[in-house]
Order: sequence, then structure tokens, then C-alpha cells
Amino acid sequence: MVGIIYEITSNLIVKRVKYIRKIYILLSIIIGIISPLICLFFAKEVDITEKPLSYFALIDKTSLLWFFCLIILSFGIFWNGKEIINKYIKSRKLNLILKLVLSLSTISLIGTAIITMKYGLAHKIFALSFFLLYNFFVFLFGLFNSFSQVRQGLFSVITGSLMLLSALLIIPFPSYGIAEIVYIQICVYWNLVMFVRTNKLIRKKIINTRRKSRIS
Repeated sequence: MVGIIYEITSNLIVKRVKYIRKIYILLSIIIGIISPLICLFFAKEVDITEKPLSYFALIDKTSLLWFFCLIILSFGIFWNGKEIINKYIKSRKLNLILKLVLSLSTISLIGTAIITMKYGLAHKIFALSFFLLYNFFVFLFGLFNSFSQVRQGLFSVITGSLMLLSALLIIPFPSYGIAEIVYIQICVYWNLVMFVRTNKLIRKKIINTRRKSRIS
């Protein structure tokens, strides 16, 4: 009797955690989309073609907002990325490689939030590290995923390439604010698409499991 109660309680907790995770990831995706717009609304004097997005961390009206948006986004893309890796990459070695790159990119984004532009070089190192590492994570995931699912892997490879090419937007503009916005939007789009695909895969497995249990 105690064992049955424990099992039911455990299942309820697991379901609740999964539900909270989904809500959090969706919230972080939404924040990734609208956070630059919200900051621009509160700091209309900022010209994003001449200032990087990190400039919002130096303005009193938007500093805390920008900080919390980056922190929420950091954990959101980490949580989503970890789930994606677990569902699609079965090789233990490749799984660990991707999780290491994802973890380093997440730490870099958190560092970008904590170490603002007033710290100069340190901030640039964290920001550049996130740009390169997360881009590398998406590209590498696509490459590994293409070993078993070519079409889906190609989507991530192309997305990773587009993220890298977004850096070219610094050529026509005096600052990299526009390039950062495009990079973040591509990043958020990839996370949204993979989030939807992963949840469809999970539901499909649950349905198949239930069918097999009914047949047996």
C-alpha cells in the first residue's frame, strides 16, 4: 500500500516538474523575443544601430529588466537544450560533448548579464564566448543529429550557419546591436521549433506505450 502511494506521488511530482519546465521554457522563449522591444520602449533615447544590446544594462530604467531577462533566457535555453539532447542524441559520448558546450555557453550568457559593459574586456569575452559557443552547440547538434535524422539535422546545421552569418550585420551598422537582435531571434526560433518537435516526440512515445500496454 505504501509502495503504491509512493509511486503515485512520485508520478505526480514528475508530471508537475515537467509541466513547470514547459511553462518556463515557453516563458523564456517569449522573453527572448520581446525583451529588446520592452527595453527600447523604456529607453527610447537608445539608438540600437549605434549601441549594443548590453547598453541597456548601463541605463537605470532598464538595467534590472535586462539582467533578469538574460538570466531567465540563460536557464531557459539550457533546460530546453538539455531536453533536446536527451531525446535526440543517444550516443553517450556525443551527448556529453553537447552538454559540455551547452553548459559553457549558458555560463557565458550568465556572465554577460552579471559582468556589464562597464567592465570592458571581461564583458566582451563573455558575450563573444556565448555567441561562438551557442552557435557551435546548435551547429554541432545538427551535425550529430544528421547521423540518424538527416532532414532534422540539416535544419540545425543551417540555423547554426545563419546565427554565425548574422555577425555580418556589423558591416553596414556602426554597432552590433542589430546583429545581436537577429542572432537572438534566430536562437529563439530554433529553440521554439525544437521545443515543439521534442514535445510531439514525447507525446507520440506516450501514446505508443499506452497502446502497447492495452494490447498486452
